[in-house]
Amino acid sequence: MALFHGYLAASIGFFFFFVISVPASFHHKSAETDKTSRRDPVFRITIYMWISVIIWTCVIWASLVWNIVREKRETFAVAKNEAGTVFERDLIYYRWAWEHNGVYVPVTRGTPPNPYLSNIKDNTAVTPSGIKLILVNPEYMIRQVYEMRASSYGALGHITSLDPIRPQNAADPWETEALEAFEHGHKEVAAIQEMDGRPYLRMMRPLITEPGCLKCHAVQGYRVGDIRGGISVAIPMDLLESIFSHDIRMFLLAHGIIWAFGILGIFVGSYRLKESVKQQEMLETRMKTIINNMLDGLFMLDKDGKIRSLNTAAARIFRYDPSELVGQDINILIRSGDHQEPSSALIEKLLKEMEEAGGSPVEVRGVRKNGSMFPLEISFSRMRTDAPPMLIAMVRDISQEKVRKAEALRAGHLAAIGELASGVAHEINDPINGVIKYTHILLNDAESEGDRAHADILKRIIKESGRISVVVQNLLSFVHQEEDFEEEIRVRDIIADSLVLLSYQMQKDGIQVLVDAPDDLPLIKCNPQHIQQVFINLLNNARYALNQKYPEQSPDKYIKIRCSVVFLRGREYLRTKVTDFGTGIAPEALGQIFDPLFTTKPLGKGIGLGLTISQEIVRDHHGYLKVESVSGEQTTVTVDLPLFSIT
Repeated sequence: MALFHGYLAASIGFFFFFVISVPASFHHKSAETDKTSRRDPVFRITIYMWISVIIWTCVIWASLVWNIVREKRETFAVAKNEAGTVFERDLIYYRWAWEHNGVYVPVTRGTPPNPYLSNIKDNTAVTPSGIKLILVNPEYMIRQVYEMRASSYGALGHITSLDPIRPQNAADPWETEALEAFEHGHKEVAAIQEMDGRPYLRMMRPLITEPGCLKCHAVQGYRVGDIRGGISVAIPMDLLESIFSHDIRMFLLAHGIIWAFGILGIFVGSYRLKESVKQQEMLETRMKTIINNMLDGLFMLDKDGKIRSLNTAAARIFRYDPSELVGQDINILIRSGDHQEPSSALIEKLLKEMEEAGGSPVEVRGVRKNGSMFPLEISFSRMRTDAPPMLIAMVRDISQEKVRKAEALRAGHLAAIGELASGVAHEINDPINGVIKYTHILLNDAESEGDRAHADILKRIIKESGRISVVVQNLLSFVHQEEDFEEEIRVRDIIADSLVLLSYQMQKDGIQVLVDAPDDLPLIKCNPQHIQQVFINLLNNARYALNQKYPEQSPDKYIKIRCSVVFLRGREYLRTKVTDFGTGIAPEALGQIFDPLFTTKPLGKGIGLGLTISQEIVRDHHGYLKVESVSGEQTTVTVDLPLFSIT
């Protein structure tokens, strides 16, 4: 029975171990984005292990205590059962005696006449042979039996009451308490006590007055049914306690072994679980590293389109912190039409477009944290697991790709324009040269004839024709850019060439350009055509801003260009500031002006690549480009280019 309870305790212990420890690892696997808050899983397993040890120890201890208590109760019950047997047997002797109104026995040394029966008639008798007999009542007979039994260390008995006829039958303290308990309705009192230095089970039951008892006890006022005392029985516990102690030792040994095996199982299981978690963490760390080092963004979405997790690239693309996006709807980041759609409808729409495109990614518009939009490619795939259905969304910022495509297209256009310009230049140069030659002939004739008025007109024709030649030559130089060509040149010369190309537009719009570029400025080493492209982009942006603010002629409609030398980051730079006093740039747009394809101009007025390309050109020359603006007042673009030499 004890082993059964031990095995039961072991089962409970292991149950606690698997309920508490093992799910910890699954919790670790499923709470990946909970990051929150997250403790080290190995530490959690250690905590759960010690909790399991405590619970296991408590279970074993409870089982041991329960078995000891149960064994003690069984030992007590055995002793009590034996006491009850002795009591019933003695009660039968007692009843037999009073049913015969006592018995007559010869007078002996051990059975002297009972002085307390002198009031009973015929308390003595003589046999025909002359042997004197005395009356022995049931109490006297039982007392003598108990005295004979006591001499052999067996069960002890005692008939007593709170009002005994014979003083020697007086109750001891324990019997007195038992007799008083009978007065309050108790039918039996039992306890283990030491008697003469030995343990005994003492049991006492009430002695009910019966008709035969009145012969001796009527004088005390008892009536039939009254409790006139009790019979107390004492059973020696030495043997039973020896068996009990042996059983306790067996319980301790069995529970100790089971406890040790349970603790061993918990520690071994915990160790294996920790190793498993460590291996899982290593795999997850590797997978995270791979995913987080992907250039493309990755989202894990639930069936409703809520973001459950994402990689570093995804957060970087949309300029969010990862924690800000977990739990959000994917539709805050993606636009497929003009209006924001519910995430589930948006996903279904994009899945359908992917299917129609043969599984290829579809192009949408991404929405960054600051509200700016950019071109984005997205594709979806479903996770095939037993868990709730999940979607994997792969996103890729294609802004740079579009820039490269636009640059390639622009390069193609420039190449075509270059070929066209070359042909046009040859077609123009020959007639212009002819015009200049013929004009010189006419000029010589006019001067020889002293016709100053016509001579002045002819000189102007020659000047304007020469100006046409310079414009054509500058146009050819601009369209025939050499990518790797660099030379030492003055910035003021590049600015002058740029203004020549834009002079018609500036004059047409009534815009003045004030240039402050001292002659003693140092040289820079650069690709002149590329830097010229930067200044043309900046001047065109300034011209547009001035035209927006001043559609008509105005004295405030001018651009200021100022060049100077500055010392930055341990070296000298040539700084050029281009300032216009036009509409300026709104604060919310100022942080996006270098984003590819971002433009504040209406459709057809710009594609949002001018500043992006200009910044890349300046960076390629190891310089810096920054924009400062006050909305509605002015904009200043600063270009810092490293110096090549000092003149």
